[in-house]
Amino acid sequence: PTTTTSTTTSTTTTTTITTTTTTSTTTTTTTTTTTTTTTTTTTTTTTTTTTTTTTTTTTTTTTVCPSSQSSWSQTATTIFGSQTGTSGSGLSLLNGPVGMYYDQPNDMLIVADYGNQRILKVSLINPPSAATIIAGGNGGGCNMNQFQAAVGVALDSSGQLYVTDQGCNRVVRFSSGSTSATCGTLIGNINGPNLMSINTLTGDLYVASYVNNSIYKFVGGSGSPVVAAGGNGAGSALNQLNSPDGVYYDYLYTNALYVTDQNNYRTMKFPSGSTSSTNGAVVAGGNSVGSGANQLNSPQSVVVDSNGAIYIADGSNNRIQRWLQGATSGTTIAGSGTSGTAANQLNNPIVALIDKYGNLLVVERGNNRIQLFNLTAC
Repeated sequence: PTTTTSTTTSTTTTTTITTTTTTSTTTTTTTTTTTTTTTTTTTTTTTTTTTTTTTTTTTTTTTVCPSSQSSWSQTATTIFGSQTGTSGSGLSLLNGPVGMYYDQPNDMLIVADYGNQRILKVSLINPPSAATIIAGGNGGGCNMNQFQAAVGVALDSSGQLYVTDQGCNRVVRFSSGSTSATCGTLIGNINGPNLMSINTLTGDLYVASYVNNSIYKFVGGSGSPVVAAGGNGAGSALNQLNSPDGVYYDYLYTNALYVTDQNNYRTMKFPSGSTSSTNGAVVAGGNSVGSGANQLNSPQSVVVDSNGAIYIADGSNNRIQRWLQGATSGTTIAGSGTSGTAANQLNNPIVALIDKYGNLLVVERGNNRIQLFNLTAC
């Protein structure tokens, strides 16, 4: 037998696995922050005030006065001048007064004292009181501190005084606060200037010329005058005038120009911006001369109220007429129609005005006085 010897060599491979363990040591630094919280206790004392408000609602019905229902006392009070019609040169008397302007903010009258060649300022706060001379009073003449025949007066919004001097055919302006020593500035020369009116919003000045049968306008109160109405010769056409006496520009209510057309016995109304070619409208009179309710006789001046009613000093009829807007006849609100010095009579009234209380003020050339007719009903 064959013996086979098998030798098995066993190789033992020893694999040594070296495991490297990396130990990361994380050092955590803990910062301990000690927060000290200071608690401030604020004690707020709240005082609650309970206010009881009682609201009283008053409903006021505003009556525009004067109105179509207004009336005035038929007996007047003399607030300046002689009660009996006596003329004089003292500061409590007048001599043939003509123009009059109402200074509403100061409750004053500005009066052209024709015969005394001066302009007076009269307070209405405690009448009658002595007047103050604010221009002229230095004898008759055409120097700039004199008048030959002062007729129309007006104040602008800054208190400057404007005067028409009929004797010197000129319009003169005086600074606010003027006295008898103040010299005026010539605004322009007009042939036969009469009463005047001013638009205090624009400063435009309107002057009636009875000789030229025209109404002249000084734009802004200066410069060369332009014709605002008439200027087409004496006549009765709607673009003509015949010896116009009074002029009034109503910038508050109707924005129109009103003219007392003396020798046509009528009052005319012209639209704003009128010229010599503009036709006016007859708003009172125009029915020949007379004393009827639809007639006038030498109308002197005109003013307009908030209702569009016009008030006319109807000179030779010795009365003040009110014509409501669109009316064909007027109503006598002052004067008996006969000349006299009694409290219910007038003598050649030249200017009629309404004061801020609704009272009627009238300057009488023939009686050398200013009369006040109290408003009795609105």
